[in-house]
Amino acid sequence: MVKISAYVITFNEEKRLGKTLDALEKVADEIVVVDSGSTDKTEEIAKSHAKVRFMHHDWVSYANQKNFAQNQCKYDWLLMIDSDEVLSDELIAEINEVKKDPLYVVYKIRIGDMFPGFKRPRRFTKMYNLERLYHRDYATMYPDLLTKDRIALTEDVRIGQLKGLVHHYSYLAIANQINKLNNFTNQVLETALSEGKHYSCIRLITEFFRQFICYYIIKRQFLNGRWGFIASVNLAYFRFVKIAKWFEWKATRVEK
Repeated sequence: MVKISAYVITFNEEKRLGKTLDALEKVADEIVVVDSGSTDKTEEIAKSHAKVRFMHHDWVSYANQKNFAQNQCKYDWLLMIDSDEVLSDELIAEINEVKKDPLYVVYKIRIGDMFPGFKRPRRFTKMYNLERLYHRDYATMYPDLLTKDRIALTEDVRIGQLKGLVHHYSYLAIANQINKLNNFTNQVLETALSEGKHYSCIRLITEFFRQFICYYIIKRQFLNGRWGFIASVNLAYFRFVKIAKWFEWKATRVEK
């Protein structure tokens, strides 16, 4: 039987963190919660869970924060979960079976969106399918990425696929989503500048419409009803704003 360390990063997550930790305690042997300065009851909620080790780490980026969190874990098997995600009952049972005798060293987990009133993610909507359960010798979260917070393989290995879902409760309020996406576009701009990216005026003009079609039709957000429409508009606007901010930077920078 292997032991699992789960890790979660937080910032003002009092409304969602409890459900996340309740589910994690059913599979994890320890839970590392790394907070970047919450002013609500996040710390209190985290410390009310017996398996949690709570600590502070100043914010740099998503990847840096998660790299710090994974490095605080004492077990070799790691499970990365966001503070707005909850393991489904099916996934909990499946991970507990994996712990008995893992057949792979890295597992992918599908992540489905949950909106107000949803009891489960809608069937046939496009879901993320990401490496989330892994042995630290074969995968890691790199610390020097500004915006990407995906686990990367350190060796070429076969990857297992878990069938159970993670339920993603990303929606709190439209204002919350807009603030989050606005802050994230600032980091995306930093990444674009560091990589020397350039955008055309055609890209600026067409980005919102292309991305809306991508999210609403191709990724099948229309199956989520009105919430899928709202999410598609917000995500398309986020894609537009990241390019608009690049043009703003280009027009307002001071030449030295």
